[in-house]
Amino acid sequence: MDDTAPTGEGVLNVVLDRIKAAGRVELIYGESREVNGKTIVPIAAVAYTFGAGAGSGAGMDHSLNGGGGSGTGGGGGGGGAVRVQPVGVLEITDDETRLVPIMDWTRIITSGLTFFGIWMIVRTIFKR
Repeated sequence: MDDTAPTGEGVLNVVLDRIKAAGRVELIYGESREVNGKTIVPIAAVAYTFGAGAGSGAGMDHSLNGGGGSGTGGGGGGGGAVRVQPVGVLEITDDETRLVPIMDWTRIITSGLTFFGIWMIVRTIFKR
């Protein structure tokens, strides 16, 4: 077993290696399908988020047994997430190629309600 504390750079490199392995063009452009004489290609937006950190240090041992000695510690961790959200479909025919967008009504309604709520708060504050 390796007793060395993880470094921030080591944790970050592991996370980045996993992200590089997961990044493929198939995440953005899906498998094409033939439907009613049209070729349909689904398109998605892909977002990666990640973070990592590590630390070590020495300090006072504040254990429940009343020990007043010094202690050392260290640790590290990292994590990440991938979000794939449909954007639209590419519709290819003999005559034309066009992008048919997918409307995200949840986001549109949530944004509208948020804007309305902020407007009501600002209006109430400045009405006084």
